[in-house]
Amino acid sequence: MFERVTIRTALAATFCAALIGSAALEAAAAGDVEAGKTIAKKHCVVCHGPEGMSGTADVPHLAGQHAGYIMTALQGYRDGARASDFMVAMTVAVGALSDEDMANVAAYYDSLTPFAQVAAQAAKSGAPPEEEDPFAAVRAMTEACAGCHGEDGNSDQPGSPGLAGQRAEYLVDALNAYKTGARKHDMMQAFVEPLSTAEIEEIAFYYAVMKPVAAATPMIGDSFAGRAPAAACAVCHGEDGNAEDPKTPRLAGLDSEYLAAAIVAYQDGTRDHSVMRDVVAALDKTEIANMSAFYAAKAPRALPVLKPLTTKEWAEKCNRCHGPGGKSTDPRFPILAGQSQSYLIKTLKHYHGGQRGDPMMFAMSFAMNEADILKLAAYYARSAAQ
Repeated sequence: MFERVTIRTALAATFCAALIGSAALEAAAAGDVEAGKTIAKKHCVVCHGPEGMSGTADVPHLAGQHAGYIMTALQGYRDGARASDFMVAMTVAVGALSDEDMANVAAYYDSLTPFAQVAAQAAKSGAPPEEEDPFAAVRAMTEACAGCHGEDGNSDQPGSPGLAGQRAEYLVDALNAYKTGARKHDMMQAFVEPLSTAEIEEIAFYYAVMKPVAAATPMIGDSFAGRAPAAACAVCHGEDGNAEDPKTPRLAGLDSEYLAAAIVAYQDGTRDHSVMRDVVAALDKTEIANMSAFYAAKAPRALPVLKPLTTKEWAEKCNRCHGPGGKSTDPRFPILAGQSQSYLIKTLKHYHGGQRGDPMMFAMSFAMNEADILKLAAYYARSAAQ
């Protein structure tokens, strides 16, 4: 998902340029400010404010926005190409306007004191936040896990499994099993019991992103002799222990002592799993040790899951079109610095959900989760203070 966005955004400037016609830019540049002021007072001030500074939630500031961009947006509402929560109101507002009227309105708003400058004067919170670690919150939750499982999920403790590179779906199921008691382990149950569903999912994703390495713990059993008993496990866990099924754990590279203990837990019912119980029921201690060594000796493969981007990294992608800090100087691309935060949130969610039909912006926002959208909107709303 992130790779797809990266490929598309590499051509962002070229693609964006094709979306906005030069005719609209030229018309907006030739607009009459005074005529536009008269039209704006009649049609626009109720929502966008008397000086282009909106006091209405989810409605953008227009003061100082590029005339070419405003002109194109107005044409989009008129032609039905641009969606909005206020689509009916905007369609009515622009329905009676000619292209000349639109150019005049665009020129008027362009002539006002830029909203970025107004926002900078009013800003009290300083520079925009630039979160450097998107996993800051989840790292705090997993501090208690590091002693056994390693800070990044690669355990160096005999008897403890590595979690790095395990599929998130499997980890969610495993953590919920400890929470419900389907897996019996007092310490794990005490850790998981207070976690919410969302927190369990965040922890699982965190470990899934981490790159796994084979456990550097003492090996029990004979890895070569373990090939034969492991043959029955290949259907689910893969021939080399790197499972493809998202609900099935990777065994490759895990600590052999842990693997042996897990097999015994399936045999005696400490872990409640009917399929696993039947598969391992007939294994003796030697076979268990050898099979555990077989999987421990295999190289674990990292999952094709990319680490989430920081707010700064997202902004670097957006700045390719919208200028450093969202302070666009190109009339084709809107200024973002100092824009209404609620409006930016709403707009990004519309691009993310496809309500606004812009392939490039859809591709850019598709990989964002809600937290990314909220942080990026806050970043640009406050970036005028820099």
